[in-house]
Amino acid sequence: MTTGLITLLSNIEKTRSEMVELAHLYGYSNPHVVKCSQKLDSLLNVFNNFGKQ
Repeated sequence: MTTGLITLLSNIEKTRSEMVELAHLYGYSNPHVVKCSQKLDSLLNVFNNFGKQ
């Protein structure tokens, strides 16, 4: 695994954990949770396209 992929996977897991914690505290429709979810979506899109270029 490359350093870039390891970093990406680490960021995905960190963001996922943060989103779950925020959702427990504030509910799923809270703007902070939605923003974190969008960040996670973006990271997952990068992961899905990793190596396709």
